[in-house]
Amino acid sequence: MSQLEPLVNELRAMTSLDELPDFFMNIQQQYNYEYCSLVLWRADSRKDVISTKTSDEFESAISHVALRQFCQKRYTPALCTELMQEVVPIPDALVVPLRGHGVEVAALIIGLQPEQLTMAQQIAWYWSIVANYLFEAIHRFTSRNSIEDAFSLTCREQACLNWAAKGKTSWEISQILSISERTVNFHLGNCIRKTNSSNRQQAISKCVAGGHIHI
Repeated sequence: MSQLEPLVNELRAMTSLDELPDFFMNIQQQYNYEYCSLVLWRADSRKDVISTKTSDEFESAISHVALRQFCQKRYTPALCTELMQEVVPIPDALVVPLRGHGVEVAALIIGLQPEQLTMAQQIAWYWSIVANYLFEAIHRFTSRNSIEDAFSLTCREQACLNWAAKGKTSWEISQILSISERTVNFHLGNCIRKTNSSNRQQAISKCVAGGHIHI
């Protein structure tokens, strides 16, 4: 996951929504995805879409209430075929739900190649981290007010979050650090609270971007 930090830094350096289409196109080409899209549902019922894919089928799928409801209820990614069984889904699409400031809910949608489906879980973990910071960048652009999160982590909190960023579970971290799993969850909970995050993936993205941890 050595490519994670450069992507986060690229998002931090962006100053306008106009830069996102090129960002998505580069992601599509770099990772050989079918497409890369971001859908934002705002509190005033507006929907914004930034995507490298355009088709009637795609527009119908992202407009369906099932997709929005999924993103409102869950934090973990899923394949589109798993969450939109009652409608014609977008084939082989990974959906990463997001929540944040100024936007009711959002979804990062990545079109996977057939041979990439076996790695869907690893791809989902990777983009759960990047997507949270992407969402924060969207908020920065639309609000025109870049907010610096002021927080500090203890050495133990940094250690737990650093291992979580490498994909380790709470139990695995407890074995590495010779502490209880309950203590690991306590420290990770503190990281989530201090960074004003919704989950550990969002806390990881903020701490990577802020230089608190390094992957």
